[in-house]
Amino acid sequence: MLLVGLAALFVFKMIEKSQSTGNIYAKIFYQDELIMVIDMKTYDYTVYNTQYKNQIDVGRAIEGIFYVPGAIMTEAEMQALWDMDSYASEHEIVGIKLLVQDEKIEVDYQVSPRDLCELQPPTNSSLVPIVCLPNKLVINVITNMTSDQFIPDAILE
Repeated sequence: MLLVGLAALFVFKMIEKSQSTGNIYAKIFYQDELIMVIDMKTYDYTVYNTQYKNQIDVGRAIEGIFYVPGAIMTEAEMQALWDMDSYASEHEIVGIKLLVQDEKIEVDYQVSPRDLCELQPPTNSSLVPIVCLPNKLVINVITNMTSDQFIPDAILE
């Protein structure tokens, strides 16, 4: 049974690699709504014109740091981030801190029971999404999208 599982994973990885365009994007969903897309090579981003656009902070995008909303994030729970991150403190950010580096994305800070969202390893595979259910955040990696598909119809930035 283990061999079948390993063989299936190998086949999926080969399919993913064969369909890869060389571009790696992270699609960020909050409460089942696509709120932004990040190019994980260049840190270029697109913020969608949703009701959550004002809760997204891209002031540190050049560093690969993005702040997005989280369902259970409150101002009182942000003190630990504010102590570690002067930018977040100065801008009184309330949300989840995402970090993109080495063409992988991860949750760098969030508040949830047992901090399970932060414990998920960085990913650059479409087979390994980051799911943060308490905060209603899902990150899907897309490797078969071309750069001209990166620009959506309704964008904020």
